[in-house]
Order: sequence, then C-alpha cells, then structure tokens
Amino acid sequence: MHIIRHAGYPLESRRTGIDIAVPLSSGCQVRILSIDFSIPYLLKDDDHPIGGWAVQLSIWLRALENAGHDTALLTWKGALAHVGSGQQIKLIETYDPAHGVRVAKYFYSYIPKTLAAARAYRPDIMIQGVCGVHTAIMAFVAGQLGIPFVHRVVNDKDVDERCKIGLRSYEWLAYSWARNRTTAFLCQNEYQREKLAALFPGKPVHVLHNAVVVAEDAAPPLPRAERRYVAWLGVFRYGKNLPLLFRIAQELPTVKFRVAGMPDRVVDQATLDAVNRLRQLPNVEMVGYIRRADVQRFLSEATMLLCTSDFEGFSNVFLEAFAVGTPVMTRRQVDPDSIVVRYSLGASAEDELALTKSVKALWDMDANEYNALTRRCQTYVKANHSPSAKARELIAALTPLVAKSKHPISSRRPD
Repeated sequence: MHIIRHAGYPLESRRTGIDIAVPLSSGCQVRILSIDFSIPYLLKDDDHPIGGWAVQLSIWLRALENAGHDTALLTWKGALAHVGSGQQIKLIETYDPAHGVRVAKYFYSYIPKTLAAARAYRPDIMIQGVCGVHTAIMAFVAGQLGIPFVHRVVNDKDVDERCKIGLRSYEWLAYSWARNRTTAFLCQNEYQREKLAALFPGKPVHVLHNAVVVAEDAAPPLPRAERRYVAWLGVFRYGKNLPLLFRIAQELPTVKFRVAGMPDRVVDQATLDAVNRLRQLPNVEMVGYIRRADVQRFLSEATMLLCTSDFEGFSNVFLEAFAVGTPVMTRRQVDPDSIVVRYSLGASAEDELALTKSVKALWDMDANEYNALTRRCQTYVKANHSPSAKARELIAALTPLVAKSKHPISSRRPD
C-alpha cells in the first residue's frame, strides 16, 4: 500500500505518450472517421449503459473539430432522429443492429452499409476502439478505401489472453484478424504498449492517456466537511468486481457507500448476487443510473472514488473524480502508469486488505491534509489531461500514417 500523504509533486515530465512535434492543427486538416453505437445515447443522456470508450471518443471528436479537423461517427440507423439537432458530433447512420440473421447479417447488411457510408464520407484515416467484430469491419473497410486503420485499445485485457473472455469464437477470430490488419495502435498505458510491441513488432504503438474536460473557472474542490460518502460508479458487469465492493462495504460498517450504475445488457451471476447483497447492507445506498449531467455532483460530494475493477485501461471515472478534487482508491493493477501513486492522488493498494485499510485511512484523514489532497488532484488533471493537449498528441500520431497512405488526401475530398 502506498501512503497518500505528499507535500508537493512535479507535473508530468516523463513522456508516457507521444512527443508533441506539431502544432494543434499540424498545418494539415485530417479527415477522421470512427464508429460507435452508444454515443447517440450518451449525447441524449439516456438511461443506457455507457462504456468508457464512448465517453473518451466523444471528447476526442469535439477536441479535433475545435482544432480544425473533420470528424464523423458511424452509428446505428435511426440515431439522428433519436439524438435530435444541435450536437457537435457528426453522426452517419449505417444499419439497424436489431435486425438481421446472426453472423450472416455482417456480410449482407453490416459490412456493405458501413462501407457505403465510409466511402461517401471519404476519410483520410479510420479509428475504432473496443475489441470485437467492429474492429474487423473497420479494418476491412479501411483496406477497401486504401487508407490507414488505427485501433484504440481501451482495456488491459484486450492485449493479453483475457480479451477472449466474453467474446464468441467468431468475434475472437474477427478481432484477431483485424489486429493483424491494423496500421497502428493507440493504447492507454505502458502495460498495453509493451504487450502490443511484443505481439506486433514493427507496427507503430503510441501511448495516449485519456482526456477530461475541466473548465478553466472550475469551482475549487469541496472541503472534507461537505463530503459524506465513498462513491462507486460504473456499469454492473464482470471485471468491475462488485463482490469485492460488497466485501469492503461489509468490512467497514461505519463508512457510508453510495453505488451508482446499472447492469450491463449481459450480466454474470456473481455480479447480480453481489448487487443484491449490497442492497441489504445498511451502510450502502444503491442510487441507480447517474446521468452524465449529474456525474460531476455525485463525485464532487464524495470523500473518495473507490475502484474495485480487476482490469481497466485508463479509467475515465478516475479523471472525472480528479477534476472535482476527489481522490481515488484503487488496486495497483488498475492504476494506469501508476499515476495515483506517482502523483499522490489517493491510494494504489497491493491487495484487497490493503485497499480496505486505505479506504478507512482516507475516511479518517485530518481535514486539512485531506483538503490539500483534493486540491492536488484537481491541479494534476488540469495540467496533464486537457482535451486540446490530447488532440495534439493524437494528430501527431495520425499525421505520419496519413502521409504514407496509398492515396493523397486531396483525392479523397468530397466534391
């Protein structure tokens, strides 16, 4: 366990990402196409389980547009009417995932419609995140268009044997094929980079930490006296380790926990059992799904954010917590590039026992020491994870790939 006391810290000086060698717009407008089927629900702020990649991609697309690049998102048929007008992200409809014959639908519907939509947009480069069939579809479409395909790894399990968990055999085969067709990888931390470099020697692999939006005039963190619970926020599913959350809450009956989230579309029995047990604990409040508009308040009034995940990549919720000055309690394997321990932003525990002790120690921490910790969290995230800075790093990684593409950019511009 690492102690959370710290007198001061240097801002991020060790390059874990790409060296920024170009200005924000890089002097060259890049036309980027991606795909995601949950962002329309995110834009509408629906009561719908949203993964971290959708949140991150929405931040990227807005930041790239602000930097002068063209971006668009392939998504499901009917999304435009669902979302309505006034959204900064350009949505391009493809197919209805609710219709079609299993597996065969990819060949007679999904792939042709995705290819047609991409061809009409004429991108310079395509980016896709999350392991699965969409990785293969986008890799294939990019190959047909003669442009680079970049895969964004969004979880540590996607670079080792754990990525087979939850994938059907044909999904795993499709993903394996797509990774070999990938022009370059974007990953979230050094663990992912090392694994990918070993698996795909010679392919470019760039570390690009996640971004979070923090207003320049953001309110200072709330003091300890106004923070009354331990927050847990996420989708209820395998890998988030709800059984561990139950054991910690049960072990600390004097600590108040508020658990926000909803079950994933497919949920394992161990997760469902843990949720039911959590409901029975007197010190736990299950608050249900938290809309994006309410996440900031939920985190800002928490004494800490507790992460019980077995695997992550670079948790958006960590950054959202830091943005409002809320420290993070997590285990070492999901502390991305050890930022929590390196910058003293909470605790990075070795095991379950150490994590439980860390939660209690922070709960009982002296108010003055705690308030200094909250200010450090907010200062760190402002200095290291702004969307504009991450857009610069992203374009620095993509520009050489576009320059090496078979077809010059000018030949793919719309009429």
